[in-house]
Amino acid sequence: MNTMKWVMSILIFCILTSCVDSNVIRFDKEILNGWDLEESIKFEISDTINFSSNIFFHVRNNNDYPFSNIFLIASLKSNQKVYETDTLEYMMANNKGEWLGKGFSSIKESKLSWKRNWKPSFPPPYIFQIKQANRKIGQIKGDKNLFGILSFGLSIEKISNE
Repeated sequence: MNTMKWVMSILIFCILTSCVDSNVIRFDKEILNGWDLEESIKFEISDTINFSSNIFFHVRNNNDYPFSNIFLIASLKSNQKVYETDTLEYMMANNKGEWLGKGFSSIKESKLSWKRNWKPSFPPPYIFQIKQANRKIGQIKGDKNLFGILSFGLSIEKISNE
């Protein structure tokens, strides 16, 4: 009987490890009690990336999210030097108010494209820093706490033709 358990364990391990995509680097951070306007989400990669890739954001939201879009300020840094900063807007819902992301029930995940065919021109560490910049119409200052965003992720996906 122990042999059968051992064989099953190896089989399950092989199945699980075969599902890991070595062409994708992905990080996710859970957001609890709202995304503070002053809080930046950081992801750091210390290994050299020597291939072209596409970079995506992964935003999980629920029905507490009060907007049909999201504004982000994304920066790419290495040590103390900022190489790029982008102000970005992504649609989160259609004109009927239905979420554009995928998922069941009220939780949806949106995969948002940031960079296409990106290959770093500087050495690691690669530090990705993202802040939310949403504000209500007519307000100059952004919302202090953005509710309804459950997690925020970043993926770097190797372009397969290399």
